[in-house]
Amino acid sequence: MLNLRMDFKLAGFLLYALLTFLWMTDISAVVSLKNVNEQSRYVAENFAKELLHVASEELGVNKLQAYYDTLKYIETTKNGHLIVEQLSETLEQKFRERLAALDKLAKILHQSYNSESTAEIENCCDLTTETHEEDTRFRSKVNVKKFCLQVSPDSPNPKNITLLHNSVLRQMIANLESIPSLKWQYFGDENGVSTTFPSTLKQDCNVYDPRYRPWYVVASTPLPKNIVVVLDTSSSMKAKHGNETVLDLAKLAAKTVLGTLSPSDKVAFISFAAEVEIPLGKSYASHCFSDHLADAVPSNIAYLNSHIDERGAYGSTFYTDALEKAFMFLKNSENGGTRDKVILFLTDGIPTDSKQMVMNTIQQRNEELNNGVMIITYGLGAAAQKEGREILTSMANQDGTLYGVPPRGQVRKGQYIEIQNPDELRTKMALYYALFFDSRTKHSPKVSVPYLDAWGLGLITTVSLPIVINGQLKGVVGLDLTMIDLLEDVLYLQKGELSYAFIIDDRGRAVLHPLLPSPLDVFEDPILINITDIERGADFEQVYTSMTKGSAGTKDLTAVRTFSKGEWSLEGRVTKTFSATYYWKPIEVIGYSLCLVLTKDFKQIDLASLVSSGDDFLYHRLDLIERNSDLCRYYNTSSLRSGRSTVKFAAEAFTDPSRYLDTEETAGRVRHYTKFMNDRIGFVPNPGFKSDIRNNVIATRQAEKYWPSFHRLDSGIQHWIPWRYIGTYNGVFRRIPGGMNHKLYSPSMRPWFKKAVGNPAKLTFSTPYLDAFGAGYVITLSQTIYEGRSSGVHAETDRIAAVMGADFTLDYAYHLLARHGICNSDSTDETLEKSDIRCFVMDNSGFIVIHADFRKPDSSCDNNSSHFSHKNVENVHITGKEDLFPVAESLIRTGRLKRQACLNFQVAKYQHYWQVDAAQVARGVDEAVGACHRYQLLPVDNSNVFVGILHSRKDCSESTPIPPASDPTCLSCPRASTAAARHCTSTRPQACECPCVSPANFGRCQNHYIRPEEDWPACSPELPKYSGDHVGVLFDGAEQCYEFECSSVRSEFACSSAGCVWICDECVERVHCPALPSHCLKAAGVLSSRKARLGVISGVCTLILLICIIGISSFLWKRKRKEVRQHNQNQTPRVTMELREVTSPIQETSLSGIDNDSYNSHSESVRSRTSLWSSSRDPVPVPPASLPVYRGSPPPPYRWAARSERLSPTIVHVDADAFRKK
Repeated sequence: MLNLRMDFKLAGFLLYALLTFLWMTDISAVVSLKNVNEQSRYVAENFAKELLHVASEELGVNKLQAYYDTLKYIETTKNGHLIVEQLSETLEQKFRERLAALDKLAKILHQSYNSESTAEIENCCDLTTETHEEDTRFRSKVNVKKFCLQVSPDSPNPKNITLLHNSVLRQMIANLESIPSLKWQYFGDENGVSTTFPSTLKQDCNVYDPRYRPWYVVASTPLPKNIVVVLDTSSSMKAKHGNETVLDLAKLAAKTVLGTLSPSDKVAFISFAAEVEIPLGKSYASHCFSDHLADAVPSNIAYLNSHIDERGAYGSTFYTDALEKAFMFLKNSENGGTRDKVILFLTDGIPTDSKQMVMNTIQQRNEELNNGVMIITYGLGAAAQKEGREILTSMANQDGTLYGVPPRGQVRKGQYIEIQNPDELRTKMALYYALFFDSRTKHSPKVSVPYLDAWGLGLITTVSLPIVINGQLKGVVGLDLTMIDLLEDVLYLQKGELSYAFIIDDRGRAVLHPLLPSPLDVFEDPILINITDIERGADFEQVYTSMTKGSAGTKDLTAVRTFSKGEWSLEGRVTKTFSATYYWKPIEVIGYSLCLVLTKDFKQIDLASLVSSGDDFLYHRLDLIERNSDLCRYYNTSSLRSGRSTVKFAAEAFTDPSRYLDTEETAGRVRHYTKFMNDRIGFVPNPGFKSDIRNNVIATRQAEKYWPSFHRLDSGIQHWIPWRYIGTYNGVFRRIPGGMNHKLYSPSMRPWFKKAVGNPAKLTFSTPYLDAFGAGYVITLSQTIYEGRSSGVHAETDRIAAVMGADFTLDYAYHLLARHGICNSDSTDETLEKSDIRCFVMDNSGFIVIHADFRKPDSSCDNNSSHFSHKNVENVHITGKEDLFPVAESLIRTGRLKRQACLNFQVAKYQHYWQVDAAQVARGVDEAVGACHRYQLLPVDNSNVFVGILHSRKDCSESTPIPPASDPTCLSCPRASTAAARHCTSTRPQACECPCVSPANFGRCQNHYIRPEEDWPACSPELPKYSGDHVGVLFDGAEQCYEFECSSVRSEFACSSAGCVWICDECVERVHCPALPSHCLKAAGVLSSRKARLGVISGVCTLILLICIIGISSFLWKRKRKEVRQHNQNQTPRVTMELREVTSPIQETSLSGIDNDSYNSHSESVRSRTSLWSSSRDPVPVPPASLPVYRGSPPPPYRWAARSERLSPTIVHVDADAFRKK
């Protein structure tokens, strides 16, 4: 019996150990797929409830909307004719003021040019910056009291330069004082000397020559030019000159010529030897280089320059074919306009073909063009000798008398220029335009086509005017004007969400349009496109024709507005079609035309006047307020211990946006802002805000009342929500906790704002991104606030008043998902790696918003910041997430995830992106993918996201389905912040490929898009990326706004708050990047958690213990069986007798002190246990069926022993012979 009881204990312990082992090794974590769709819906529904709670309680969306519904609005009918008149007059007035400044400077130069200079002029290349100060207007250090000069290395007379008179400097200073938004003022002369105001250190001293710049050439030549550059590349051009070949010098000269051209000019390039070579273009859209002149826009010049660089020298010298091709270019590009037509012909040899044939070709082909072509020839080497000189002179004069081809009719004679020193080739060839200068022409200011400023000012234009004294060109004076300064009234026009304005030049090219980047946000030379590529309405042609003719008019049309859904290159766009009225009027002074597009029966709606509380406004420039104990450190920026919100104004909030951008803010100006915003009686004058700004500041102040107190940041959910904010279309941005923002920051141009507008009335998730203020990787949840309605009922078409947003950490976002239902198995990294379930959240563009992988910090630190980096967090698309590939493949195959595209004008490419078909997934998706995978995708109510759950059988041997080898695989998706870095390998609708770009059919010669059959709509412009000053200032010595020690945290989730990161089982500050302990690194150099190691150790120990238990149990069982067998062999037959007849001394020693009640109570226990024992394989003695009742001690052969407060029976076997003897 003792052995049997021990066996039962061992069996129970064995069962317990086995269950423990299964639990610790996670084998029991497999989730049944029964009713899995209901479980998935449970997760989605609860996730939606979590979002609604965050939006309501932490963001205050519903409360603020209810507040806006109580506000009063003023509705005003506006006259479109009057608005366009006012805008055009404002633009013309600006241009007249700047042209007047140029005219004053030109007059001073005429009067003082030959006067002895009294000004102190330094060389721009030798300046020290000690006397120069940083000036935001010029994005550099300048001295606004001086100018400086720069001498070109190609100057013909560098020792005899003309210094400008001091009166010129005084006029430049006066111009800047009267028009603070003016940029560089300069004068370049025919000696290659440029004088610049204000004085600044130049970096291009060895290459810059004003005579080679488009602004100089445009002012010197009254007409635009059609020009063909013809370059000899025969074998003789291999001749060495110094360290370079003659061909190298010739190619440099040709590229210099191209650099003198403006976008109003047209150009072609031909190289010739035994055969003619022309640029063929890389696509059908650009093959026009082979038979047409191309507009001399930056992109075309860059392409021709690359073609020139690839030319090599070989073969003989055939003139005729090259000339045939040159005239063909000019003839094919004839459009009836008045333009100078010129062929620049450079060679170092005499023609291999007949000279008579050469002259016949010139004569015949020029006659076809009314003898309007001028030929300028350049001869060097053999071409500079007698025979070469004769043929090249005859070609320039278009007189072949020497070769039997006399002239016919009047021609435009050119010039033969002999090059004795190849080093002079660049200068002499680049000054070709001097032949077109006419001193008798009355010169007027020339306005250049907008181009990218080298100093970081964005798009600028130059107005220039030649200085002609005694019939000789002395130089050109110019002023730089930023396009944002000139066009700010149109750029920041705010007439509702749909209304807009655009400007075109006299050739129909778009100068300003909402679908083009802002002039301030351009970082590469723009592609100048025709307005008809943007305004594609069938009836727009009538408007276009009238505008290009310089007429005014009005027409009702159907208009389309395109809005981005976040980052243009990744997340697609939203279009809205509406009935509109087009109003247009010319800006005659510069040849532009303005068009205003207003919604039909447009009415201006503004907030009625609100009263300030008197002391609640705080501007974001904390560095300009009085330093006091309220300043504190919040992550890696500064904030206020009081927890107040701060307000930032974007440029569009001011009546003069360029002045705000160009002027450094001071403490005095900030005080003026504060007094005006806190003014209750209207006593403080407006410091430059638009009329509706103050009301919006007061209205957004209400949001702060619904936001939790800053003082709760040391506990609760505040730990995971570092920022809350609200922004308006007119440029008001309020944030809590308060702090500084970049000067260029505009809420309406941020992804969180764009995404909310693209998903009106929905809770809108952004994809994860790195917070600029040091809170680590965060996700933004935003929602629109509509203009108020007294009924409180709103539709998606209502006008948007503001957008609210809140940032929360990746871990908190994942916590909202993983705390419910079957996603709980996803709550730790180790479980995720072993589980067959993947829970994730995807937005309606296919980007992953929440995933367990996003919580895993990389082992290295981000090289660009002091934060721990995360692998594959930003812009992760489902087509590029390896573990979710079965879901991506199924969604694309079934058409639930559809590929779309839009046309990106600025890079001439189609942007391909993905959109979820909301109708197909409205009720959710539950689908098997092969035999190994099953997934559910369910929409989250009132949001832009979907909850996805992927189940994968771990015991399944089927390989994951992948596209055929001919298809690009989804898994090749790059982890890039922009899709512009990746080119599509397929444009098929069902190609499983990440967001990418493909070439557009752009006719480069005419700058016009050749639309495909799909006729994809336009993309929204890329959102601005800030550079320069940091977005915030961290004051030295500032204490933490609240005390929170990351190192004191002991749980992973508690550590997941903003500012901390869980790494190697320790909670550390995210702003630091300490060296990792060696015990945290695996052999591959990847972090390993202590929990994983403990799990492995526990599993191994449990396994060893289990083996020991099984071994001991087996040994004891075998010993017991051996004892029983021996007993069975030795035992005698049992004797049945009356117990009353037995007398034994055992009775006296068995157990004393046991009464009859105890005995009787345990007798039933004995009988109950016999039923268990009797089932044993070995024979076990069975006590009598009934036991007599005794008044005294219990009789033998039974005895009872006390053990641990309970009594256990022990059977004693009685030998009959022994009893008889006794």
